[in-house]
Amino acid sequence: MKNAQAHTPAISFDWCHDASAEDTLCKLYLDNVSADYISHSELQGERADAPGNWRADLPEVIRGEIRAALSHDWAHGDSTLLAVATAGDAIVGMALVSIDTRQRASKSFAALDDLVLLPSVRGSGIGSQLVEWVADELRSHGIARLFLECGAHNLTAQTFFRGRGFKQVSVVMLRELDAGTASAAVDDKDGDRG
Repeated sequence: MKNAQAHTPAISFDWCHDASAEDTLCKLYLDNVSADYISHSELQGERADAPGNWRADLPEVIRGEIRAALSHDWAHGDSTLLAVATAGDAIVGMALVSIDTRQRASKSFAALDDLVLLPSVRGSGIGSQLVEWVADELRSHGIARLFLECGAHNLTAQTFFRGRGFKQVSVVMLRELDAGTASAAVDDKDGDRG
């Protein structure tokens, strides 16, 4: 009698440069990030226009970011790279990683800009393995620090990353200055304005 267990493909990790993966990677990102994912980078960049609100053109923005990252490579000193976790031929996770190329900080660093997994593999250890693979790759290229940020309401991600050795080093705050939202700034409901 043959083994009735289904064969589970091995998980592998690599930097992705395959332009034909663009559609799959865009779909992976767009189908699997909620408004809780939004942090200050999304607000300071082209992804979100307010806390909890993605821009209407997010699909085009993500496509452009992924297309650019797919064309980048360590060998050329590019600043944004894209790592993938694959099961057989299927991409099940991705990580966008920005490398500091200005090298003005006291220690070399990179930022894990995005970590996105298919829901079917969350909790399986693949996310942890992808983070460790990225960290090992960065370390092998002389990178000393890996930063990331999480949306304030993305508690699942915060817990996940703390469990992988990340620690909070700052709190980013926002004050809207346009006329429509500036009046909220004078509300001192917490009584700590001094």
